[in-house]
Amino acid sequence: MNLSVSARPAVRGVLVSAGAALLLTTLASCSDGKETLASWSEKGGQKHMTAIAKDVTTLIQVSDPVGSDPTVASQCGQVLDDVKAARAYGELPDDIAQTSWKEALDRLDTAASHCVRNAKAGKSGSSLTEAIDVESAFHSFSLRIEQLRSQS
Repeated sequence: MNLSVSARPAVRGVLVSAGAALLLTTLASCSDGKETLASWSEKGGQKHMTAIAKDVTTLIQVSDPVGSDPTVASQCGQVLDDVKAARAYGELPDDIAQTSWKEALDRLDTAASHCVRNAKAGKSGSSLTEAIDVESAFHSFSLRIEQLRSQS
């Protein structure tokens, strides 16, 4: 499949959204043995995961080098706000999932900071490479959650 540069962000956004839906379904179906993970999700973790999944899609969308969108800086600023809120929420009860979550948040923070700076300088919001790195880290987190679910 030969995708143009401008089509790649849209395709990746769909993949991130599908991964987020799987992640949320996975957490909702945790058994009693994983109640602490389900509790983390129910008390607010799911809200943060949903926001972060949307933020990954946002970064992919604003990595398009064609055109200029005056809202990019504010979109990436919202990503930074979401990362800050997710970090403040608290740690996951699983060390491996927490490590993956932290990596995803760290990469998202870096990419969104660069996005704000670039947008204010009149450049493309984020680099596609950074956006893909963020997506990869979030995917690793999603895989760990799926793995936990399958162990129950």
